Amino acid sequence: MIFSLRRIALKHSYKGFSMVELCIAMAIIGMVTVSLVGFYGTAVKREREVKTRKEMESIKEVVLGYYQNKLTLPTPDSGYKVPIEELNLPPSAQMDEIYSNKYYAYVTTNNGSPLSELRIDGQSIGNSALVLISSGTNLKFEEGNTDFDGGNYTQKGSSSRFDDILIYISANELASSIAWRREIDEETAILNQAAGILAANDDDGDGFIDTDPDTTPCDGMHDPPGNCDGMTNWALITGLGSLIQAGLLHNPDDAVDSWGTEYCWEAGSHKFFSAGPNKINEGCGGDDICP
Repeated sequence: MIFSLRRIALKHSYKGFSMVELCIAMAIIGMVTVSLVGFYGTAVKREREVKTRKEMESIKEVVLGYYQNKLTLPTPDSGYKVPIEELNLPPSAQMDEIYSNKYYAYVTTNNGSPLSELRIDGQSIGNSALVLISSGTNLKFEEGNTDFDGGNYTQKGSSSRFDDILIYISANELASSIAWRREIDEETAILNQAAGILAANDDDGDGFIDTDPDTTPCDGMHDPPGNCDGMTNWALITGLGSLIQAGLLHNPDDAVDSWGTEYCWEAGSHKFFSAGPNKINEGCGGDDICP
């Protein structure tokens, strides 16, 4: 009683919030809550989109590696699915599990087969190309992405609701990815041609190209001042040293591959080949690049 009288004496008010003030406060709290929920939803969606794009880029890199080795794009599994066995990928690589739990669409064409070309938003990306598409959070392939057989696909939709994610490999990108492979093929062709000349034109085994005799025929036992080109002796080839000694390798650049490693000789198949990026001769296995 004494406490209450003191409060009154000190003119402290017992007045609470009015209904209007309560309504305003609740409205503000509601607006903040809605904003936070919306912000969180947008952040989660963006995070999923980033993860999906990263996953798709990983698949793209594997496909490029396959193309560099095979010089062709792997065809889709049934239903335009990622060919996981061909690419040595886990089953999860076929599905956009992080983003929408639906299969990616995987479409390719090789030199105009089975589609003459692929087009993105009306622009051609070539007659050897790939598109990989995620249907987004709405689980629907939209606009040009609804028809996988058509060859025309959409990366930038005309509607704000469009949420498909599309990445692609164009013919130009494929060509750039194997520029070093073409150089290796050209150099090994030069080396193998030189090896064939040496094997067919050094009957006396001295490591030099012989000159055919004008009149005296070869008797098979020895080589008068030349040979009759009557035999091919691949045992004469022991590697690049043989071609250099015979004077058949004129450009030193032809002796090393794109990674600065000397070309290897495979006696069984009578071919030179590259040891590949790891620079280790694996007998035409591993990442070796063989004709």
